[in-house]
Parts: sequence; C-alpha cells; structure tokens
Amino acid sequence: MKEVLVENGQEKLEMSGSVNRVDEDVIDLGEYWRTIMRAKWLIVIIALSCVLAGVLSIKKMTPMYKASVRILADPQKPTTNLEPANLTPNLVSLFYQTQYELITSRKIAESVVEKLDMVELYRNQQRSTDQKEEDKTIFDFLFSSNSDSSKDYSDEDLVIYLAKRIQQSLEVSGGRQSQIINLTYQSKDPEEAALIANAISESYIQYGLSSRQGEVQDTENWLVEQSRVLKSALQESEQKLSQYRIQEGLVDTTQQQNLVNSQLQSLNSELINAQTRLSEIEEQYFALEKAKSNPEELYSSGPVLQNGSANSLVIEQGRLLQRVNELFERYGEKHPNMIAARSELKSVTENLAIEVNKVVENIQKEYRLAQVQVSNIQKLIKGTKDDVQSAQEKNYSLISLEREVENNRRIYDNFQVSLLESNVIRNYSASNIHIIDKASIPKLPFQPNPKLILMISLSFGLLLGIALAFLREAMDNTFKTPDDVEQKLPLTVLGITPSLIKKVGAPELQYITDSLTPFAENINTIRTGLVFSNTDNPPKTILVTSANSNEGKSTLAINLATAFSHLGRTLLLEVDLRKPSIAKSFSSNKKLGLTDVLSGSSIFDEANHLIKNEGNLSVLASGGMVRNPIDLLSSNKFEEVLQDFKLHYDYIILDGPPTLPVSDSCILANKVDGVIFAVKSQYTKVKVAKEAVSRLSNLNANLIGAVLTVADSKKMRNYGEHFYSDEYYGERPTRV
Repeated sequence: MKEVLVENGQEKLEMSGSVNRVDEDVIDLGEYWRTIMRAKWLIVIIALSCVLAGVLSIKKMTPMYKASVRILADPQKPTTNLEPANLTPNLVSLFYQTQYELITSRKIAESVVEKLDMVELYRNQQRSTDQKEEDKTIFDFLFSSNSDSSKDYSDEDLVIYLAKRIQQSLEVSGGRQSQIINLTYQSKDPEEAALIANAISESYIQYGLSSRQGEVQDTENWLVEQSRVLKSALQESEQKLSQYRIQEGLVDTTQQQNLVNSQLQSLNSELINAQTRLSEIEEQYFALEKAKSNPEELYSSGPVLQNGSANSLVIEQGRLLQRVNELFERYGEKHPNMIAARSELKSVTENLAIEVNKVVENIQKEYRLAQVQVSNIQKLIKGTKDDVQSAQEKNYSLISLEREVENNRRIYDNFQVSLLESNVIRNYSASNIHIIDKASIPKLPFQPNPKLILMISLSFGLLLGIALAFLREAMDNTFKTPDDVEQKLPLTVLGITPSLIKKVGAPELQYITDSLTPFAENINTIRTGLVFSNTDNPPKTILVTSANSNEGKSTLAINLATAFSHLGRTLLLEVDLRKPSIAKSFSSNKKLGLTDVLSGSSIFDEANHLIKNEGNLSVLASGGMVRNPIDLLSSNKFEEVLQDFKLHYDYIILDGPPTLPVSDSCILANKVDGVIFAVKSQYTKVKVAKEAVSRLSNLNANLIGAVLTVADSKKMRNYGEHFYSDEYYGERPTRV
C-alpha cells in the first residue's frame, strides 16, 4: 500500500508540473495586480519618497527665464538684379546650417559683450559680490555654487569668458520648413535674457551687412587696381598698333577688308552683267553666221528686223517685189513700167544688202567687245584677289596687334561695368535678415517645471516601487498560499492553521479553549481530510513533522489531537526527544514521559497526562533527556510500546522532530500509518521543503498531505479572492 501511495505522489508531482507549465503559458493580469496590491505600502512609500525628492530638487533649483526672437532669413541675398537666383534644396539647407553656426559663433557673442559693455558690468558685479562675501560664513563658501575663477581675468580673457557663457545659454532652431529662425536665450535674470537675445539678433544682422559690404569693398578695390593695369595694357597695345601702321603705311585691316570686299562685289556684279550681255550677243552672232548662206533667212533674222533702216528696206523690197510680179503678169518683161520697177527693186535690194552687212558687222564688233569686256573684268577680279592675298600676308602682324587691342579693350570695358555695379551694390544697404518679433521680458520661469518634475518623480517612484515589488516577489522563495504548496510540492494540502493575535492566547491550546472559532474549524478540516484519506483503512498513527524547527508542527499536533479526541480515544505522543515542548504547553509538572516508559523506569499510567475537559485526550510528553534519541526511537521496544498504544487508543498523534536537522522523523515515518508535513506560511523555503519531502519519499513514507501553518487570511486574500475568511460561520449555542 505504501508503494502505491508513493507512485500516486510521483504522478501528482508530474501532473502538478504539467499544470504549472500550462499556467506559465497564460498571462494572468490579475496575478500581476495582486502582486502590486501586496506591496502597495512599499510602492506608496517609495513613490512619496521620490515626490519628496522632487520637491526638494525644485526648491534647490535656480529659476531660469527664456527670451525668444523670431528672425526672417531669406536664402537669396539682396541684389540690384531683378531676376531671382535659383537655389537648390541642398544650398538652402546649407544656408540655414551656416546661419545656425554663425549665430552661435564666438564672433557674434563677443560683439554682444562689447555692445552691452558686459565686461564693466561684470566687474561691478564682482566688486559688489566681494563686499557681500565678507559677511558669509564658512557654510556659505562650502555650499556656494558660484565660481570665482574669473576674478583675475584680463579684459580680453573676460570677453572670451563671457562670450562662452552666452554661447552655452543660446539655442537656435527653425529654418527647416519655413524661413523663420527662432533664437532663444536662457538666463537667471528675465531682463538680461531679453536684452541679450535682442542684442544677439541685432549683432547677427549687423555682422551680415558688414560682411557683405566688406566683401563689396574688397571686390571694388580689386577691380580698381585691375582696371588700372588693364588700362595701361590697352594704351600700350594701341600705341604699338599706331606705330606699326605708320611704319608700314597701312590702314585699318577692317577698313581695308571692307574696301576690298566692296571692290570685289562691284566687279562681280559687272562680270555678271558682261557675261549676260556676251551671252545675248553671242546668240545673235551665231544666228547671223548661220544665216549668211540664205539671204531670206538672214533678212528675217532678229538683229536685221530690229534695225530700223534694214527693216524699212525689207518692207520696201517686199512691196516692190509684189509690184514687179503684178506688172509682169500685166505687161510682160519689156514694158517700161516693168523695167522701171525692176530698176527700183534692184536699187532697194542693193541698199538692203548694204544695211544687212552693217548689221552683221555691228553684231560682230559687239560680240568681240563683250568678250574683251568679260576677259578684262575677270582679270580685274583675279588681280584684286591677288592683291588681297598679298595684303593679308603682309598684315599678319597688324591683325595680331589689332586683336590684342580689341581683347584688351573688351576686358577693360567688362571691368569698368563690374566696377560700376560694385559701386551700386556698395550703396545698396538692404539685408536679407529681418527681425519679426523682438524678445520681451519673460514673466514666468521655464525651469524648473514643478508639474513636470513632480509627475516624473511620481511616475519614477511608482515604477521603482512596482519593480521592487516584483523583484521582492521573485526573490521570495517561500510558501504563501495552499496553492503554492500544491504547485511546488507533490503533496495534497489538507488545510491551514491561521495565525492568531497575542491577546487570543497560546495557539497550542486554541482548540481546547474554544472549538467554535475559525482556527478550530480549520483544524476540523484537516482532521476530515485525514479521516477520508483512506476510507477503507483510515490512519490511526499520524506523525506530524516539518523541514525545520519553529514551523508550527507542535501547535498543529496538539490541536489536531484535540480534534481527534472528539471522535475517539486519542493519544498525543511527543517523539521529539531533542527539543520537547508539549509539557511546557500544557503547563504539566510531570517529568516522566516516553523515555521513562521505554527505559522501564516508569509505567504509562504514571507518565500519562489526561487533559481536563477533554476526557478522550491523553498526552505523553517526551520525558527525560536521553543521549541517543535515534537509537531509542528505532528500537524494538518503541515498536512494542507503539503497538500497545494502538490497542488502547483509536488515534495516536505523534509530534515529531524536524526532518532536515536530524533523521529521527525519517525513522518514525516508517513506523506510522501516515505523515503530515507542516509548512510555515512566508517562512519555509521551497528548496528546503522539497529536500525534506524528498528524504521522506525516498524512505517510502506515507505522506498523506501538507498543512500550511501560521497562515494570515488577510494576506492570502492578496493572492486570490478564493482564499479563506477569518470569520466563524454559525451561531454559538447558549449554555445553561
């Protein structure tokens, strides 16, 4: 039967382990809240401490004031050019980054120091401080936060020192999404904050104007100097060109080129006209040459017909020829009219031949003249081109000198234009930086911020308190509730013994004093669990033990024996022979006990102590101290006495020693029907209890269950609402 119980215990351990793994996978927010509520006073104390620290820090902080100036900064510099320049986003970003560095530069800070005469103000302040320091105590010097290291500075070093302080208190922002730059200055004095903020903005704008005018002045000086050099070079090149022209007898190459171009253009026009005329006459010439063999064709040619005399003679010849033909038909050849007509026709024909010959000769003359004219013009063109080529070969030096003069003049003119523009820009005093809002004197400090500091302090305190609560919970390796016992030990929890206040009386005698209390009801619950742990064969001999001493096992044994005495004859047997306590609990004067019975020096009736008002409860204390308790408890005599007790009592409750310090309980565990393991709430360590249970289990002890002793019901409610009430259920009977 003991082997079966051990196997059941191992199965319970495996089942509890699997349940724990399932529970670990589920996040129980209620458990977190209960952990916080268990440490609520710790959290409140830490939070209040942090708030108090925040209040003290606020009291010690020096109020700081902040004054701000809003500045409009245009990336495009003012210029006389009406067309705006195109700036890329990278250039705009670089511009504002440069402005930030410029505003926070030491140059601007030093100009503010000089502008406000801060060196003299600082000297005056130091003199007044020296007078006040004469009245200071040693504590004022020890706890003073002001440094006097700047007392012995020279004016130059003091300017640098004050400029660094201005730089440290200056903040610049903005210019990312707009052209507005926010300039903020912090100071202990509100008037000083506004004054320095405005001075920084004005110095920044003035520095920009001065820098730009300085650049313009430097550029203008350079342009003037270069203009002098260029003018001298231009005059020198012009003098060389003039001397060369006089020496070579040349004119301007441009004029010469224009003259030659005009001549060539005129000759080309004349050549075209001459060639056209030659083409026309040539056509007439070849037409007449072709018609010489045929007089009729010759007389009907264009040049002949165009000649007035020849044309009249051709007409007259035609008329006379028609008349001769008519007279021939009418009169014949011999008729005088016929003869006269033929004579007249002959005369006209001869005159016509003479005129035609004149026309042909004129055409021939015009043709030859046109040829000569074309040839002459071509010769003139060729001669002109040859002259130009010759002039170009001779004028290379002239052209080079003229080009040099032209280049020098162009450069000089450009510099003169730039110099004029520089004069205009120097007189143009517009700025691309403008103050939109000047700094006003702040009314309230921005540091310290009491609300923010207190909120941060409270939040930090709450978080720290909660963290410490969870840390304490994680480091607390004790049993707090019956659930803890069942989860961490392979034992069934039979019940608890509640903690009691001192005015109630000794906890060992609570059940005897009053059986109608929550404490007594919990003892009855444990008794019921023991009776029904094995319905077929309920345990008669029950050993009560624990891992270490002071864990409530004797209190549990005494009250449990009292509860069993209501069911039958019960013996409370003290087997803790090393550190007995039962006789003291019952205030018994008997010095005899178990050791005396086992040694044979006394009989049971002499050592037995019958409890008044509890007629079925007998108590046998440990008796006198022995040298080797373990030998006595493992002897056959003890087994015989225990068997004899079983014959006379229905229940025997053994108050045993702790398991870990001595091995007495391990010997006794195999001599009884069952073992109850006492675990003190918030005292017994888990590893210690596991070690004790493991020792008993390895010896095949019948561990019936565990009892959580000295359990505070109010504290257990913080671990779950299902834990116990400390109120008695029912009405007390009236005693007659």
